[in-house]
Amino acid sequence: MSSTRLPPAPPLLPAFVQLVRVGMRQTFAQRASWLGRSVFLVLILVIFERLWRAVDAEGGLPGFAARDLVWYLAITEWIAIGMPQPHLSMEAEVRSGEIAAVLARPVPWLTVKLAEALGALLVRMSALAVAGFVAAWLLAGGLPREPWGLALALPLGFAAAALGTLCYALVGLGTFWLGDATPLAWVFQKLCFLLGGLILPLALYPDWLRAFAEWTPFAALLSGPGCLALGADPASAAKTAALLLGWLVVVLGLLRWGWSRALVRLDGAGG
Repeated sequence: MSSTRLPPAPPLLPAFVQLVRVGMRQTFAQRASWLGRSVFLVLILVIFERLWRAVDAEGGLPGFAARDLVWYLAITEWIAIGMPQPHLSMEAEVRSGEIAAVLARPVPWLTVKLAEALGALLVRMSALAVAGFVAAWLLAGGLPREPWGLALALPLGFAAAALGTLCYALVGLGTFWLGDATPLAWVFQKLCFLLGGLILPLALYPDWLRAFAEWTPFAALLSGPGCLALGADPASAAKTAALLLGWLVVVLGLLRWGWSRALVRLDGAGG
């Protein structure tokens, strides 16, 4: 039985930064991809802006105007669409057996995947931020009632997307056991949609569902930053930042544990 042994690693931080730059260059070169995502974001905003105005005219959005919800959706969709999905390349390399060769590299395979994904995130989120801001400003007829909320939402949106990217990497590790990460990715996306308040703020949810959602990472991922477009509340921003940090520690711990178990599984399979 062979044993999976990683070669001595170079200084991790410089290597990680360089890999982030590689991910940025690769993503920037794929202009059709991030431009297409920008167009998709604009289309979503156009569709829901018209829907909400029709509902608002009937008095169906208590406490919220269509203008508010356009900005809310611009932020939540910006985060959701901007998250890279490293589980796709992770699954492909595990299923093809290519990972056996990749493990011989000095930088751990999981570190490479995370760094490249975060580089992609910086490019995609930046492009989507411009498209989303312009579209929301035109559709809403101006800035939110409290524009400073956008300044608070911007860094939290990047942090939330980074956490979501790590969650997708955790999904990718599931390939070592399931052989297919698609079911896990599907569950994660649907939980983001429901418990994250992707389309509507959690304040519009039934009390029991809102209370449950707030105990999950999905509320901090989407609804937390999104609600800052509805009001520039520093206390709410601080709470969201603390939740994101806490969940980041949890997910990093799970990634560390999952990667160690994956290596053991590779050893058991003969490397």
